[in-house]
Amino acid sequence: MNKIALYVFLILVTSSFKLTEKEVFICGPKGAKKYHYSQNCRGLSQCDHKIFKVKVSVAENYNLTLCGWED
Repeated sequence: MNKIALYVFLILVTSSFKLTEKEVFICGPKGAKKYHYSQNCRGLSQCDHKIFKVKVSVAENYNLTLCGWED
């Protein structure tokens, strides 16, 4: 019974984490290399494409890394 309770707890914690996961900004649908915490980040100032808001996990799945201008 303890294993089942622990398993349910882990599922709930994981689910709630995904709901509150931080959103970040990326430039354009293709070619982005960095993600940004702020839409007004200096690193996005040269973006010629639409700026998209995505979850951090999505950005990292596309092998994007945090912009160097971010804290």
